[in-house]
Amino acid sequence: RFYLETCDAKGIKTIIVPNYYQFTSTSFEVDQIGLIPIINLRALPLDKFENKYGKRIFDIVFSSLFLLFIASWFFWLVALLIKLSSKGPVFFVQERWGFNNKKMKCYKFRTMHLQKDESNVFAHTKKDDPRITSIGKWLRILSIDEMPQFINVLMGSMSVVGPRPHVTPQNIEYMQKIDSYLLRHQVKPGLTGWAQVNGARGEIAVTQDMQTRLNYDLFYIHRWSFWLDIQIILQTIVNIFKGDIHAY
Repeated sequence: RFYLETCDAKGIKTIIVPNYYQFTSTSFEVDQIGLIPIINLRALPLDKFENKYGKRIFDIVFSSLFLLFIASWFFWLVALLIKLSSKGPVFFVQERWGFNNKKMKCYKFRTMHLQKDESNVFAHTKKDDPRITSIGKWLRILSIDEMPQFINVLMGSMSVVGPRPHVTPQNIEYMQKIDSYLLRHQVKPGLTGWAQVNGARGEIAVTQDMQTRLNYDLFYIHRWSFWLDIQIILQTIVNIFKGDIHAY
């Protein structure tokens, strides 16, 4: 206040330059609510109206075309193979966390045998996991088991590209172990993501595995662009045909 009063007495205009970097090392922007200036410490590309709704339009078009021209016949074939290989339902519905930590139902093709243990305790999937059925192994390798999530995309709880949604036990565990873990929920989860095309998928053996995945997710969230989404989609298709050692 002393400096402000001194400048006023001398008729000097006062300009204050706040040290933004004292509070954050991430992107920020100066905005206004009415006449009140505000500093958004975590300004994201998808906060902008044109980006958010442009991405949503792309999701609707992409998922609609997939469900109409591919799922309409391919899902019946996959369903038949699942029923012939093991007893149980075709689809597996699992609770996961989505945008703003909201719980959602995530749809997948069932790839495991029905478990006798009804305790509902979550167990990470491991390589050569005995719970996986014979057809389920190939559905996982080719990422076909995730295709029903195009329904989630069309409904709006997911996007084609974004951080992969994790199950509730994983979220509860790692939000306590890793700083800023929940920041990955600032955008909609995706069928595929920057972490997945960079090999950060599969079993979470140690905490560092999840930290690596989070680092990729935060890179995507802060540097999102339409062309980055296209790059991830194309790389996902390449990885499916090339094969991914972490897909099991």
